Amino acid sequence: MGQRQRVVVQLALCFLTFGALLQAGVLAGDNPCAAGPPVDTNPAECCPTPMLVDGTIMMDCYKKYGEQTKKQLQMDGIPRGCCIAECAMNATNMYADGMLKRDDLSKMFMDAVKDKPEWMSLVRDATNACFELAEKKMDEIEAGAKLEPSFEGEKICHPISGTILRCMGMMMFAQCPASVFNVNENCNKLREYGSICPMI
Repeated sequence: MGQRQRVVVQLALCFLTFGALLQAGVLAGDNPCAAGPPVDTNPAECCPTPMLVDGTIMMDCYKKYGEQTKKQLQMDGIPRGCCIAECAMNATNMYADGMLKRDDLSKMFMDAVKDKPEWMSLVRDATNACFELAEKKMDEIEAGAKLEPSFEGEKICHPISGTILRCMGMMMFAQCPASVFNVNENCNKLREYGSICPMI
């Protein structure tokens, strides 16, 4: 597996896991979402979802903030902003002052799947649903933006970018077209996990 693919895998698992933890709100022993996905299978092997953001940008942002994000995944309380996501939105000029440029971002997402007709309606609907989710969670998102660093070197990022990208990743995986989804035991377990621990 190449370095770029490894980063994509790690990001996918990060977003899947973080989405579940965000939904759960706690890390508890009796919480089926707390431990993350039940199998080590790469979600991209189950459903090769299109990359909505340029892979080179995501890889660069992962290199900058991957270790910080791993630490933050273990923290409880108000969900922290994902700096990998904010970094990517900054790099594509989609983010400014706690806001995403919704129309521009929608166009970027749709351009990413313009040659994949099986994904087009799903991505369009998911984009609308994820922005609606962000509106409902705005109080929590704004609270996350006001957190103070909790360990040396932690950068506090606004949660809006991570909320949208995590939601998109979760919805695209959960609604993976049948023509694309790889049916096997581990992939079925991963999809079941996504249905038990949904982002929305």
